[in-house]
Amino acid sequence: LARVARENGSWRVETEAEVGPGPDSYDAVCISVPAFAAAAMLSRQAPALAEDLAAIEYASSATINLAYAPEQVGHKLDGFGFVVPAIEGRTTLACTFSSRKYEARSPQDVILLRAFVGGALSPESVFLDDDTMIAAVIRDLRDLLGVRGEPLQQLVTRWPRSMPQYHVGHLARVDRIENGVAALPSLELAGNAYRGTGIPDCVRSGREAAARLFESLRD
Repeated sequence: LARVARENGSWRVETEAEVGPGPDSYDAVCISVPAFAAAAMLSRQAPALAEDLAAIEYASSATINLAYAPEQVGHKLDGFGFVVPAIEGRTTLACTFSSRKYEARSPQDVILLRAFVGGALSPESVFLDDDTMIAAVIRDLRDLLGVRGEPLQQLVTRWPRSMPQYHVGHLARVDRIENGVAALPSLELAGNAYRGTGIPDCVRSGREAAARLFESLRD
């Protein structure tokens, strides 16, 4: 999607496609994309709202999934994972014991670890090549979990501009954003950029946005 605009009592949704049908019109629209993308869509319709949306900063991250045999891991993994203090200067930000945290995430004879790299404090780490990133994480896990040998499997996934940063003043900005959205009939925003970054927060955000849209269509 390129932009949305209010015309003749409905929302005109335009795409960036050079071919195909023209813009479509809808009674209601819920924009559930990152704030910077929402800003681009609304820049013509609501410039002040778009400015606040664009001001929400994002950080990038990468996840590294590593599979090990149980005998390769010295730690008893009696928890869900850990967070690494920045003062330690490690590449790894945190690690989730995925095979402990989520039932049936891996075969019973395989331990699955998911490490996190990057974030606001180490943005350059996301752009390491896969081999360098994996080697750095394995070094950290050897120190922290007593991991031995090479992983059975490994997978790196990068998430560019995926983590909204809630800096001081964020809630005041979100209040302005919500007031700006309230002035636009039958339009809502949803996602992790506003009042919570976790999956439950996103689900709640989407449900609340949908409820408000349905209510607006009844009026």
